[in-house]
Amino acid sequence: MKNILRLCKLACLTALSLLILSCRGKADYRDILPADAFMTVGINPASLLEKSGAARIDECPFYTRLAAQMEQEESMTAEEKEYLLGLLKNPAESGFDLNRDLFYFMSMSGSTLSPEMSGGLLLPIGDKAKLDGLIGRLNEKSGTESRTEGGLTFAVIGEYAPMQVIYAYDDRAFLLYFAQNASLDLSEQVKALFAQKREDSLMGKNAAAGQLSDKNDLDILFSYAPMLANNPMLSAMPLAQAMQHATAAASVNFEKGRIVTHSKVFFDDKESEAEMKEVSYVKPQTGALLRYLPASSIGVLSCGLDGKKLYAMLTRIPGYGPMLVNPQVEQVMNALNGDFAIAFSDMAVPDRNTSRLEASLLAQIQDPSILQSLIAEMNGMPIKQTGENAYSLELGGEPISAGVKDDVLYVTTDPLVKSAIDGTAIESMTAMERIFKEQATTFYVDFEGVDKLLTSLAEETPQTAIAHAMLGLFDTMECYGTMESATCDIRMTDKEQNALKSICDQIGQLIGQCMAETQM
Repeated sequence: MKNILRLCKLACLTALSLLILSCRGKADYRDILPADAFMTVGINPASLLEKSGAARIDECPFYTRLAAQMEQEESMTAEEKEYLLGLLKNPAESGFDLNRDLFYFMSMSGSTLSPEMSGGLLLPIGDKAKLDGLIGRLNEKSGTESRTEGGLTFAVIGEYAPMQVIYAYDDRAFLLYFAQNASLDLSEQVKALFAQKREDSLMGKNAAAGQLSDKNDLDILFSYAPMLANNPMLSAMPLAQAMQHATAAASVNFEKGRIVTHSKVFFDDKESEAEMKEVSYVKPQTGALLRYLPASSIGVLSCGLDGKKLYAMLTRIPGYGPMLVNPQVEQVMNALNGDFAIAFSDMAVPDRNTSRLEASLLAQIQDPSILQSLIAEMNGMPIKQTGENAYSLELGGEPISAGVKDDVLYVTTDPLVKSAIDGTAIESMTAMERIFKEQATTFYVDFEGVDKLLTSLAEETPQTAIAHAMLGLFDTMECYGTMESATCDIRMTDKEQNALKSICDQIGQLIGQCMAETQM
């Protein structure tokens, strides 16, 4: 009896051990992703379908229209029509697992004179039997013959010089792979990708594995090394050495009334990260310039600037650096030390019943005498001095004010900015300090203001009507960040509906209008 119990325990332990080992040994389909990809995009189809409102496609007007058109197609059998419509209703019937991410990637090798571009679309498999059925139908229609070796089924489906296309799949994933100017047999390349171990794949990199394991609508990875290695001009740039060991990772999520992107830069080693900080010419902003910028500004690009570091970097650019070796250029660049902003606003012109775009450049400086150097370089232009360190001129009939006040260099066509420089209190952007102060760079856009400006500057055409319709979806965009991480927050005009559904609904309406017009 004791022997029987021992045998039962041993059998259970053996089965459990085999189960654990089998789970550990089962390869993740993401291990197929190549480690040398310079761009990889992960897409969560289930989340996007739900958020777009297309989860029930049979309730979509386009499905009804497509079904009606397909019904009139004489080259298709009734069974083929039923099968295709079934796939549209339930894409999972294709055999793909839409509850897991699909990936698009791009790689580059060779020289810049003859680069070898390759890439692919990787989809996880949920039901291999269904996928076999779909591939069989496609092969029959196209005349393609696939073969299976070692559990991998593949076939070349296009040789369009210099591009070649192949598909391959096993029980884990389906890969549609292409290569340009390929020097190797594509079947051997895809075999190598399916056979590679995790440590040899993109998932073997900590930054990639961490980013692609999060649950986001979109994940984007960008590696600078392949781009730099194949471009002598870029690889000679001052930041190239540090950037060769850097990977930028970003997540994009569609939320109710917002599109939110978070990004971060990862370095392979501490030395590269330290080198990047050493040569970086941006620094945290103080927000000191915001009191000069009107709250009605429709666009602002700003940063904290270290002019000396910027000048040192620019002079080291091969082919262009020597052009900047000029005492006056160096004086101006070295004087820039602090916040720097370029801003645009929409100014009404009552007597013309229209608007015009006003532009301003503001910069904190530590040497006010650079103004005289700049004025001297503009010898021969109709410049008038209007006060101490204050000048004006006209270009194209539009007045421009320039000068230095309180260690702020300004060049502007905006009367509000000029009045703020002169000490008049205006309704400014100081209320938005949160996206400027302590941030290295900031980019702000007011889409309503851009839309109004477009109305006043451009005649109404079908193209501008589309532009108005799309601009009308968005409220503002706030992008800001440091050298380590950044955030981009796009606010929609509809605060209650998911942003992706708002976009899809608007695109659907525009397509519907175009289709209706073409049928008239």
